[in-house]
Amino acid sequence: MKRFIASVLLSLFCLMNYAQPAIDGKMWQKVDALSDEFNGSEIDQEKWNIDPLGHPDLNWTGRVPALFQKESFGIGNGYLTIEAGKLPKPVTMNSSGNSFTYKYYGGILRSYVTSSVGHYYECRMKMNKTEMGGGFWLCHSGVCGNKHEIDITESVGQLTEQTHKWANDWDQIMHSNAIHRKTECNDEKRDQKKMAPPTKNSDRFYTYGFYWKSATELLFYLDGEYVYTLNPPVPFDRNLFLQFSIEAYDWNPIPDDGGKVANASKEDRTTQIDYIRVYKLADK
Repeated sequence: MKRFIASVLLSLFCLMNYAQPAIDGKMWQKVDALSDEFNGSEIDQEKWNIDPLGHPDLNWTGRVPALFQKESFGIGNGYLTIEAGKLPKPVTMNSSGNSFTYKYYGGILRSYVTSSVGHYYECRMKMNKTEMGGGFWLCHSGVCGNKHEIDITESVGQLTEQTHKWANDWDQIMHSNAIHRKTECNDEKRDQKKMAPPTKNSDRFYTYGFYWKSATELLFYLDGEYVYTLNPPVPFDRNLFLQFSIEAYDWNPIPDDGGKVANASKEDRTTQIDYIRVYKLADK
């Protein structure tokens, strides 16, 4: 009986909605063009781009050896899903004079609308149980000296003996970045922080939040609780596109036999996203 009650309480906890941070004299208004409950039978492709080469500003086919493909996406039972897995046969692509061969697949979702300072972002999601991972982030193609990226959260589902030592907690982590990306005009600089959730990211749903308070203050939340602030290396005041991706990492390489990416059940290879919600500040 105690185990049953504990299970019910955990289920109720995971279904909670969390309030956005209170701001004196202000209220939060949902931005419909950047929010989705994923209750339909099809992905709203007027709102979200899932074609890795089909976005007007961002085009990236994924980090080798995992190819982004729109076929990885699904929707049903109130969830957006992104499946990781092994391609039927390797795919070779050419870009900028280089050749890339992919053996596995994931996916990337991007908004068509940008946002900036004065917004609050949240996503309730459960990571897959494979060596691939990714997360909830913002970026743009950028220009010389002004190429910005904000990683709200990123993690992986499974570590291996090949995982780089510095990443030995990345299956149970909230990790956030404010990156001034390298261009011909500047070197890369970043501020980053992390914390450990109560369980692995693939064990249950977590709600990850981010308040873009100012160009120099980025506040982050887990399940409605403030966890830390990042201070970007330069003022972050550019309009960025919202993204969610499941990708491969060279610091958590997929084993030679394909690991869980190739051999786990579809359920374990699938990341679930309950909702994405974005709010903007307005006067009361």
